[in-house]
Amino acid sequence: MIPELPATMSAEILLKENAELRMRVACLEERCRELEEKVGKNSQNSSKPPSSDGYQKPCKNSNSPDHSDDLSADKDTDPSDEKPNPKSLRQSSGNKAGGKKGHQGTCLKQVDIPDYIEYLPVKECNKCQASLLDSEPVKYIERQVFEPGRPGEFEVTAHRAEVKICTCGCRNQAEFPEGVTAAAQYGSATQAMAVYLNQYHFLPFKRVSEYFNTLYKMSVSAGTVANFVARTYENLASTEEVIRDALRESSVAGADETGMRAEGSLHWLHVMRDEQWTLYYLSEKRGREAMDTMGILLTFAGVLVHDHWKSYFAYAATHVLCNAHHLRELLGVVDRDSVTIQH
Repeated sequence: MIPELPATMSAEILLKENAELRMRVACLEERCRELEEKVGKNSQNSSKPPSSDGYQKPCKNSNSPDHSDDLSADKDTDPSDEKPNPKSLRQSSGNKAGGKKGHQGTCLKQVDIPDYIEYLPVKECNKCQASLLDSEPVKYIERQVFEPGRPGEFEVTAHRAEVKICTCGCRNQAEFPEGVTAAAQYGSATQAMAVYLNQYHFLPFKRVSEYFNTLYKMSVSAGTVANFVARTYENLASTEEVIRDALRESSVAGADETGMRAEGSLHWLHVMRDEQWTLYYLSEKRGREAMDTMGILLTFAGVLVHDHWKSYFAYAATHVLCNAHHLRELLGVVDRDSVTIQH
């Protein structure tokens, strides 16, 4: 039997334990307060950078009638992953967005003395096929193409198309090279370089514009760079379809999705790839709705490697889970258990 302690000694022990517990509770409350302050800070209410906010959806007023619709719009999205609504320190000027009345627009104009001149001859009549090699042109139509040159300079190539009148009365004009469609325009090298810097090196439109102005004295506006990117996207539509067809027939492919900001809101970048092909698909949804629209998994019959995200299991593929994710989760168990043992 455990001997009973004197009443005075028991009281002393209880008071000591009580004091220790009070001190520990005070320490835990202070720690909790510090953690709550840390979690509550973001780029809108502190000096933290926007990159630290993550990709969570902005909060909506829970009293809003469309709040529940927003949360149920994508069942694969955790409604608890929210962030505060943006709080701007700027005050509205009351002016409408866009260029103001009287604003002078600018556009690319031809130069008086181009660096290179390419003459485009008319050899025969388009109507009667009579030779026009010895006929004099009645005029020239010129289109100029601007490209980067040596550092600090740009180069202009003038394409001058002959216009000749045949004896049959037909007016004939030489054809310009493919892609040369405007009186003054940027060439394919400029467009390719702009898209490369923006899409591969992730330079914003404005910085790509500054790049051309700084290195080559070319006034390539941010809007022009955006147009280059949009045009390239349209031109690659057939290439994207080739990649999609190849991935449908792939024996082993990996799939994943990650959050990113697009047009100021949370989007999901879906990716599917094998050893040769990679396809990216951007969507406002994370789950099956976006995966269906991506257009591969509905008919994919190979081995699908993924991170155990529940939406993937809806497809009739042979599912294999990513070992990298397994190792991370096991490491998390080790870290958690080691902390528990220490305490």
